[in-house]
Amino acid sequence: MIIFENTNYKIQSFISGMLSNNSYLITSKASNKNIIIDIPYIPRDLFSKIPRDPMNKSNNIKNTIGIITHGHFDHIEGIDFIKDRYGEIEIFMGFEDSKYLDYSGKITKLRSQEKIIHEDIQLEIIYTPGHSQGSICLYFDVKEKKYLFSGDTLFPGGPGKTTSYLNFKKIYESISNKIYKLPDETIILPGHGSGISIEESKKEFHSFELKGHIFGDITWKK
Repeated sequence: MIIFENTNYKIQSFISGMLSNNSYLITSKASNKNIIIDIPYIPRDLFSKIPRDPMNKSNNIKNTIGIITHGHFDHIEGIDFIKDRYGEIEIFMGFEDSKYLDYSGKITKLRSQEKIIHEDIQLEIIYTPGHSQGSICLYFDVKEKKYLFSGDTLFPGGPGKTTSYLNFKKIYESISNKIYKLPDETIILPGHGSGISIEESKKEFHSFELKGHIFGDITWKK
């Protein structure tokens, strides 16, 4: 599905995998560069839309990179599918989650980098531990529209699942102190399900009261 398109960029979303994961493809029309965000199991629809040179995989590797929002299996299962059919693209992911990825290609482990720049596509990295220790979100400002690829950090209705109170506290702080500092008109594009604006997400969040040592599947709404 095409989420956004102007004269410079196209953003498309795809659903695949047993957990109905979202993956996203950002394409620059000027440079023919591509960024894939999350690569779930057997991403055939995604693969079919990536501009590629079937005769020269080295060109594909130059033109396309992958970014993983976190290392849980359902967000990385399709990497070998892409590698075998397209080429061994460079993968970017949070340092703490890189241990989950068994990949023969180049892995850039993100610790303190502020941006990922692929020719004329520039994404701001927001480190959002909680759902996993190495979770990241990616902010893309295309002037007339602003998008946040949130992985499993934030969904309509609440945060991603956490496994302890300390992790819930981390994700709570990641959302309130980092994500909610972005412009209200920013559209959140999560790792599963539909999107929501930051303005609407804040309204849900403000109805939430943090009480006790809670964690797990939490919703903002009472």
